[in-house]
Amino acid sequence: MNEFNKYQEIINSRIKDINVKGQPKELYDPINYILNLKSKRVRPTLCLLSYSIFSENINEIIKPAIALEFFHNFTLIHDDIMDNANIRRGEKTIHNKWNNNIGILSGDLLMIFAYKMLEGIDKNIIVNTLGRFNEIAIKVCEGQQFDMNFENQEMISESEYIKMITLKTAVLIGFSLELGGLISNQKKIVSDKLYKAGEKIGISFQLMDDYLDVFGNSEFGKKIGGDISSNKKTYLMIKLLEHAEESDKKIINTLLSKGKENTTKVKKITEYMIRYKIDELTKKIMDEFFLEGIAILESIPGKNSELKNYFEEIRKRKF
Repeated sequence: MNEFNKYQEIINSRIKDINVKGQPKELYDPINYILNLKSKRVRPTLCLLSYSIFSENINEIIKPAIALEFFHNFTLIHDDIMDNANIRRGEKTIHNKWNNNIGILSGDLLMIFAYKMLEGIDKNIIVNTLGRFNEIAIKVCEGQQFDMNFENQEMISESEYIKMITLKTAVLIGFSLELGGLISNQKKIVSDKLYKAGEKIGISFQLMDDYLDVFGNSEFGKKIGGDISSNKKTYLMIKLLEHAEESDKKIINTLLSKGKENTTKVKKITEYMIRYKIDELTKKIMDEFFLEGIAILESIPGKNSELKNYFEEIRKRKF
């Protein structure tokens, strides 16, 4: 068994051991529900792998790593409410299974539990660690608001989109690596590099999600073409509208005006993306961000092969 599979098992086991119980049960049951849904535990696994570059004793990093998972799931609960999403990880979303008010409140409580996981951090580093955690949390919220703003904007630039996914998704990936450096008491230059490496790779992985939503297969675990169906402004759609000739752009906009269940819409827009080589363009920028991140990671002294292997495993999701 490789290190990252071992760490995933440790995280799953420790989450089950944590006593997220209380009354009223309507507040606590949704938390246990989402924490027990199938998950790869990417963020806490990254945190443990980052920490293990510098130390073999992972006991002191487990609770901070779980804090990342709790915070991430808090954002998912609220994100699902804002998106009115019905399915999360193949099961009903919390607001769909219970209601919006319960989803908001249980999400809030899960965020508080995230902070509780940080209570045992060494007193010499807790102030700086909490400060960085708060900075990242603020950025994630900013990213979510930018994403919602985009729904009402006719055109989005590439730079605006990259900024949004950096805030909404990539900063937490970056902090997952940085936290390993902070808890192992590394110099700021090392922790900063860990963060930057994770941020770059996090951008790459979000672009990969955009790509796989259109050009993936059933193994991806999402309905293919879902982003096109819902008129989501992804990197691929932004670049298609940027590159398409005016005559084709009119047709594309007409297709976008059609309802979510229109199968012709997905098929035709996908064909336009292939015609204008948006698939190749997306893979190119995706690889650029990934390799930038790996290069930064390789500049950090220590045993980082397991962390790089884990990133490569995620990257291998079938096209």
